[in-house]
Order: sequence, then C-alpha cells, then structure tokens
Amino acid sequence: MYFCRPIKTIVTMKIEEYIVFRVNALLHAHDAKIVMRLEGGMSNYTYVVECEGKKYTYRVPGKFAERFVDRDEEWANIQEVDRLGLNNVTTYVEIRSGEKLAEYVEGTIMSTTDVVSYNAMSVAALKKIHGSNLKFKDYNAFGRLDADQNYCLETGYVFPQEYLDLRKKLDTIRATQVNVPKVPCHCDYQPTNLVISGDKLYVLDWEFAGMNDPFYDIACYGNAGFDKALSLLEAYVGRKPNKEELQRLYFHRAFQCLQWFNVAIFKDRVGLSKDLNMDFNAVAFMFLGMAKDLLENYDNL
Repeated sequence: MYFCRPIKTIVTMKIEEYIVFRVNALLHAHDAKIVMRLEGGMSNYTYVVECEGKKYTYRVPGKFAERFVDRDEEWANIQEVDRLGLNNVTTYVEIRSGEKLAEYVEGTIMSTTDVVSYNAMSVAALKKIHGSNLKFKDYNAFGRLDADQNYCLETGYVFPQEYLDLRKKLDTIRATQVNVPKVPCHCDYQPTNLVISGDKLYVLDWEFAGMNDPFYDIACYGNAGFDKALSLLEAYVGRKPNKEELQRLYFHRAFQCLQWFNVAIFKDRVGLSKDLNMDFNAVAFMFLGMAKDLLENYDNL
C-alpha cells in the first residue's frame, strides 16, 4: 500500500528520533526502534527500523539530494517495476521530501561478497529487466551530466582542463554510438543496490530507471571495480565480448565516472565534506582518474 501525502518535518528532532516518530505515525504503532544505519550511497540517510515485529527501511534524503533525483519519476518507476517482482515492497513515498518507507529485505548485500561468483544470478535479473515491457522515460544521461556541471558552476567552481578534455572526448565517442538498443534499465545497477536473499536477487533503488543501452547497467558494476563489470559483460553476452561491446562498456563507465566527479565536487563545494566527514574532493578526483584510464584504454581496444 502506498501513501503519497505531504508531511511536516520535525526540524528540532535528531534524525533517528524523527525516523522513529515517522514510522510510528505511518504504521499507527508505538514501538518503532532503530536497528542500524545502512552504509553506502552519497545522497541519502537510510536506516533499518523494527516495528511490531517487522523490519523496514526508512530513507531520508540528504542535503541537496533533490538536485540529482526526480521524485515524481522515482514514484512512477516504483509503481511500474512492482510487476517484475525484483524490488522490495514500498509502503510509503513522500514525493515532496523524498522520504520513503519500504519493507526490509533480509539477505546479503552483493557488494560484501565475491561479486563475480554471483554473475549468473545477476545476469538473470538484468535480462528479466532488459527483456521486459516496463514503461520508463528515456534516460537522458548527457542531459543529467550537463545539469550536474551547471550545479558545480553555480558554486563558482572552475573545471580543470583535464575534465574538459575528457568531456570533449566523451562527446566525440557519443556521436559514434548509433543504432544502440534502448531497453528498460535500472541505471544504477551497482552491487550495493543488490541483495541476495536465499536463491533470489532483489534489485533496490529504482529512482534512476529509464530506457537506456543495457550495457549502461553492466557498466554500473564498475563501482565494485571495473574488472567486475568486464566479468559481468562476458557472462551477459555468453562469450568473449567483441570490440564494439567492449567499447560500449568502457564508454558508459567513463561517463559514469565523470558524472560521479560532478556529484562529488558539488557536495564538496556546498560543505558536505565537513558535514559528512568525507573528503568529496578526493572522491571526485579518484573518479576523474578512473575516467582518464578508461578512455585511454578505449583507444587501445
């Protein structure tokens, strides 16, 4: 069951107190308690909460998270993907604030495992998504990148020449990407969003889902190391990938690294490095270095 009504944020509460308050109110209960905070992600605070003997996750978007996520689109995606049976059950979404209550999936987060050993399970989920008739909006990757760059520019940031050169190279490669299929995609298919529960794989967090090149999802695996994405690609196509397939993978992963560069730079510029005790500037340049290596290797494929 879904609820999408406005809420009043209790600004004087600590986040844990606020989450307990909200879960009790939404479930008409009084015994909600925090179990733990889930790690991972650069945009949200997500906690596991137990209430009336059942576990849930409650997400509170972090500062400026609305810059990067269209909550109306997320809500539409959640309703659309429910029929695939791959995601956890969403109990409540508040579109204006982006807060979300969902049933907790007991299992193992893929990123904590030997990722490659679960390639068959991951490929099966991907092919179920890619072969479905889900109706998503087009995933406008470069439109998102332009918007992210503008957010950085609004803070007074001056992009280094190395970034500008890599962006130009990406634009050049993009012009050669013709006749690439567009299918329903998760668009954030990284191992931190996958939960192994028995013999089932749950795919969580569908806010970025859209019609896209299926290899974009495979490239997202690069967050666990690009070697993991290469291994998944081979499992996905069922043989050694050819040059064109490898080029698509390298292109998408380089793009994702530049996108993460922008997100991290913006977070650093608005003070989140201090607030969250994370050096987002260092994170940004780590991704920039990855993008450079990927595009250099692209030329040598």
